[in-house]
Amino acid sequence: MRFKTFTVIKMFVVIIMAGLVGWAVVSGNALIPIPVAIAALVILLLFRRGVKEVVVDERIYSIGEKASYLAFRIFGIAAAVIGATLVALGQEAMPEMEPIGFTLAYSVCGLMAIYYIAYIYYNRKYSGKK
Repeated sequence: MRFKTFTVIKMFVVIIMAGLVGWAVVSGNALIPIPVAIAALVILLLFRRGVKEVVVDERIYSIGEKASYLAFRIFGIAAAVIGATLVALGQEAMPEMEPIGFTLAYSVCGLMAIYYIAYIYYNRKYSGKK
């Protein structure tokens, strides 16, 4: 199978999945999205095995790494600033904003902890040290 054919199949699977998940949300059924997502993942994995062309190369991985690191930095800084601002507003003017600010601040802390753990893991894995 050609990569272009796989891209079209992927698009249709995503459209069907989005429709089913949207229908589940509207109907209030929370059990439908999980099996739909798993089925879509299995279908895409099965079709991807049939692709004979090179799908990704090192350049794509490098661009993805740089883009994800930039997104991580921008989100971390923005969420920390917005979280601190909402906590400050919640203490003085709008008390309903304080929990939102704390949630954002704790999310940034969790994100940084995950990054640190992943950094340690990959540093040990690729540095040759045990």
